[in-house]
Amino acid sequence: MKYITPLVFLLSGSVFATEFVITEETLQAKVKAQNPTLSEIESTFLASKINAEEMKDRFGYEFYTGASHANTKEKALISYQPVFSNVNQYQMGVKKYTKYGVVLDLNRSVDVRSADDNYTDLTTTTDKFGIQMDLWKDFMGAITKSNFENLQDLKKKDELQEEISKNVLSVNVRKLYWSIVANSQKIKITQNLHETAKKQAADARRRKAASVSDRAEVARFESLVHQRKGSLLALEYEREVLFKNLRDLFPDLNGKEFKLGDYNIDKTIFEVLSCSAQIDGQKQVPFEHTKYDEIVGLLKSVQGRQLKVDEKYDDIDLKLDLAFQRVGVASETDDDSNYSGSYSDSVEDLRDNDRSGFSAGISLTIPFGENKKGTTAVKEAYTEKQFDANISNLETNVLSTHKQVQKSIKLLNSLIKEQRSNSKQLAIRVKEMKKKYSQARIPEYALIQDEDSLLQSDLTIVDTQLMVVNTILDYFAVFNTYPCNFNRK
Repeated sequence: MKYITPLVFLLSGSVFATEFVITEETLQAKVKAQNPTLSEIESTFLASKINAEEMKDRFGYEFYTGASHANTKEKALISYQPVFSNVNQYQMGVKKYTKYGVVLDLNRSVDVRSADDNYTDLTTTTDKFGIQMDLWKDFMGAITKSNFENLQDLKKKDELQEEISKNVLSVNVRKLYWSIVANSQKIKITQNLHETAKKQAADARRRKAASVSDRAEVARFESLVHQRKGSLLALEYEREVLFKNLRDLFPDLNGKEFKLGDYNIDKTIFEVLSCSAQIDGQKQVPFEHTKYDEIVGLLKSVQGRQLKVDEKYDDIDLKLDLAFQRVGVASETDDDSNYSGSYSDSVEDLRDNDRSGFSAGISLTIPFGENKKGTTAVKEAYTEKQFDANISNLETNVLSTHKQVQKSIKLLNSLIKEQRSNSKQLAIRVKEMKKKYSQARIPEYALIQDEDSLLQSDLTIVDTQLMVVNTILDYFAVFNTYPCNFNRK
């Protein structure tokens, strides 16, 4: 029985363990699928969409209604003047706000009053159409329309930035993938030299047994085995860190084993070099392949409107209220002592008799003191500096990325050529040094020193190649639609 549980565990592990093959294609599919990082990006840019939609909602139609009831037992000051002890009022209407600073209001109100037994349901029905407009500060929507257009442009700007952020996520995942590939390359190189070191140690032990070498030589090669094993373990630890970063990006990969899929380094380097040559031949900054210039244009538009809005902060406020109304009254009597009415009678009176009226009013608000002027100056300075800094950073990022990549790629390509030539010559030297060592013409430390030099040169080539790939990918983070084979989506 004691062997059954481990056996079941091993079998279940082999059956239920899942494997995720790491390739550019599988990782890009994970980027496009819903994941926490993608959700965070999308939620970051929802605020401007909400503000724009809320502003748009303000210009819709607004239905309102209300009712009130009043009752009193007060006594009339004049004996023949009735005291309406039961008053009911109702109102229902539709209001329309516009981005041109005009408010339209169409409503109907009904007033029903009763007093003792002599006055029953005396009804007044009023249809009213009102217009409120700003004659100065927000004339023709100078402020309202600007705020509306600003929110719409900020919404577009955030939509573009959301697209950019998603592209940056895709680029970062590709950079992580190529870091894993580079790590795998370095592990292979180090494993080969580790195996070589073990063979050399075994050969040294045989030479010692044959009294051709001594304990010092054996110890040096055995030390080299541990040294190479340590380097290998360090690279394996680096690989696990990279895997952790992958799991952090895509939590659904937790619990899965990773396997690096097939890749073609030579093809990738060829694509990267073709792209770099294409970018190097680009005389002008390819603004048509980036979203940053559109964002800059939107920010400049928003800044211009916002500065005009800020200027009006301490301005006078002059409003005009116009109202057109028709009234219908239902108050009928047969004996001049008892009066009664109804809602239907008041509507009939409204329809049959012209009891129209017109009203107009103007209100003026003048800021007093220096407080608002100071606030206006601060708001203008804030708007100018905030947008200028943002616009400048975006423009600088676009220009510097294109210019710097052109220079960096040239240097890195030249560096790879020199490193490859160095490795080639070191490989020739190591081959000759092995012959000399086998003939006992050189000490073991001379051979080890050259092998280490070759190892470091090969590892450096891998790191430089990764730098080239990352440099090109950083370029695609800005110029996301640049036509290039390596700019895969």
